[in-house]
Amino acid sequence: MEGYSFCRIKGEEDKYYKQFLSVYKSSFPVFEQRSQEQQSAAFKNNSYCLVALVKGDKLASFISYWEFDDYIYIEHLAVNSELRGQNIGSFTLSKFAQNNRKILLLEIDPLVDEVSKRRLCFYKKLGYKVNPYHHHHPAYRQGYDSHELLVLSLSEVLSENMYNRFYSDLVQVVMNAD
Repeated sequence: MEGYSFCRIKGEEDKYYKQFLSVYKSSFPVFEQRSQEQQSAAFKNNSYCLVALVKGDKLASFISYWEFDDYIYIEHLAVNSELRGQNIGSFTLSKFAQNNRKILLLEIDPLVDEVSKRRLCFYKKLGYKVNPYHHHHPAYRQGYDSHELLVLSLSEVLSENMYNRFYSDLVQVVMNAD
């Protein structure tokens, strides 16, 4: 896709931050979103990174992720609603994978409807595998419960030891970044 490039968003004063926030809030239910305070804290953590795929002044998609010693956890991925259906999501994930040699992990909703089933097919076409572990993502906000998700990994299923390390990092680092 010609003319697109990745750009790191380092904080709230970044030129693409408002566009990121708009796409983020419209793409995820509130119980899957960081609060403004949590997002500010995440920016201060050296393991956290937010990158946007941009063309000119327009944000096409973003990936927020956490980099650990031997894997990268993709916390959020979303495509600008104005650009959906143009293979931006596939392009974003493929380019991201090419630029990172570590194991890539992400979570998706359980298969409860056609949308969630199509989402799984999307990731499988890109080489992601479903992991067999019963997984609950901790709540982002008070008043909400943890929620069940499927853990996917690029190319290979995680060992139980690797999954346990991921879950420990999720609880102790990702969800404690405040």
